[in-house]
Amino acid sequence: MAGNKSSTLCLWETRSSSGFITKPRVAVDILTVRFIANGHIIYRNQSGKTQGTPKYATLVDFEDVSEIQASPAFSAINGTITLEALSAANAALTGGQPALPAFAPIADVATPGMIALFLMMRQVQRRGQEAGRGGDIAFPLVQEILSYQLLSVWPRRAGVATIATTDATASRFTIALDFIEANLSQPLTLSLIAAAAGLSVRSLQSQFRNRTGQTAIAFITERRLARTHEDLTSASAAAVPIAEIARRWGFVHMSDFGQRYKRVYGRTPSQARREAGRRG
Repeated sequence: MAGNKSSTLCLWETRSSSGFITKPRVAVDILTVRFIANGHIIYRNQSGKTQGTPKYATLVDFEDVSEIQASPAFSAINGTITLEALSAANAALTGGQPALPAFAPIADVATPGMIALFLMMRQVQRRGQEAGRGGDIAFPLVQEILSYQLLSVWPRRAGVATIATTDATASRFTIALDFIEANLSQPLTLSLIAAAAGLSVRSLQSQFRNRTGQTAIAFITERRLARTHEDLTSASAAAVPIAEIARRWGFVHMSDFGQRYKRVYGRTPSQARREAGRRG
């Protein structure tokens, strides 16, 4: 097993050559999502069983599970999230609806939304392996986005209606942009931004798509990258290490930061600093 963990979210990779059978010892208020790479897994409960395969991911409430059986040559990317945290995310996403929807126990992994959820889970799991979260101001936002993706793309049980939400006003969206700009060096989450602007998270996301053509996380990353560029090319910060500047604005993985920077500015951070020094 390999993965990372916070107080509300845990992501890890499971590999078992022989398979396993386990019985939960205590009922815990968490949901577990699994994307199976090889083999299959069966959850048994009073109402029957749920089977996950490479074609179908599973979402299971451990309170209902009496036995879990994984086949030989089993591997999967797994995630658990507390019901309390997911309910809070749902309330923020919908603008005050804390009750969770009735999720279907399995989901087709080939849909665009589920593909995006899997890629996000894998990215966050690997992010946790590569570096500790201390000082990573981007991690709370990444963790939050994962919760919203799960709530948005996982299929509901048949017959469950979704709740419509209203769009935000332009003035509230401007407040959101101002709040982001003033707090780029701090941990930001969509729920925090939405609350500051008086919006639901879903309305905030809709406004970003409609008004900027970007997701909120892409916009925040772009603004943080611009701040690193300002510092790297500033004479007053010439003695500050590049890694320190990058971390200040939320970039803890230097290889990823270097690639993003070069893609936007056409040169590496060190090249940009040298050019600024010659001009100065």
